[in-house]
Amino acid sequence: MAAFGSQFLRFGVPMITLIVAGSFALKEFTEIKIKRRDEKSHALNKEEALQALPHKVKQETLEEVYEDITKKIDIDHWENKRGPRPWEQ
Repeated sequence: MAAFGSQFLRFGVPMITLIVAGSFALKEFTEIKIKRRDEKSHALNKEEALQALPHKVKQETLEEVYEDITKKIDIDHWENKRGPRPWEQ
């Protein structure tokens, strides 16, 4: 019986202590993790919400873009220029 008691004190008590202490440590780490996650997702005030929204960009249709380009560039009068070939250089 004395051998069982000494084995329990030698191996059992440290193991039980580690399990209990580990559960308390995990509880504390989990609480810290949850608090930090909640801090990141707090309610925004009006100024923060307006800054978070993307600025609205005017939606242009293809026709509008084409008209802008045709006003800037003369697409009716052009000359085809051949680029140099690799063997001609």
